[in-house]
Amino acid sequence: MPISSLLALLFPHLARLRIENVSQSGMSIRITAATTGPDAFCPVCATPSRRVHSRYERCLADTPVSGQELLVHLHVRRYFCDAPTCERTIFAEQVPGLTTPYARRPRGWAPPCRTLACRWAAGPEPA
Repeated sequence: MPISSLLALLFPHLARLRIENVSQSGMSIRITAATTGPDAFCPVCATPSRRVHSRYERCLADTPVSGQELLVHLHVRRYFCDAPTCERTIFAEQVPGLTTPYARRPRGWAPPCRTLACRWAAGPEPA
């Protein structure tokens, strides 16, 4: 099985990305990836844009794998919104199912121990 197929199977939320490197450092697995789409949609007016303003790297702490921390170093782009009536002039692209603005964890991610602790603190479920 090719490595790209294996990564898509294990990490479906990373399937839309170009995986550039996977490495291990201590108790961390680091995945360096980049977005691949030619354009992005403004979050305010939904106008597509291809005009890149700049690039930057986001570091996301993903769900642990085999007891090891999983970090995704994601190269994303900032775009200009050229819609004349839009209040947003620059926006960062988002990866559906993975990123949300300003978040450092993937969408829907919650530490397993926190989830179990919350269930325990809430008491038994009503019958």
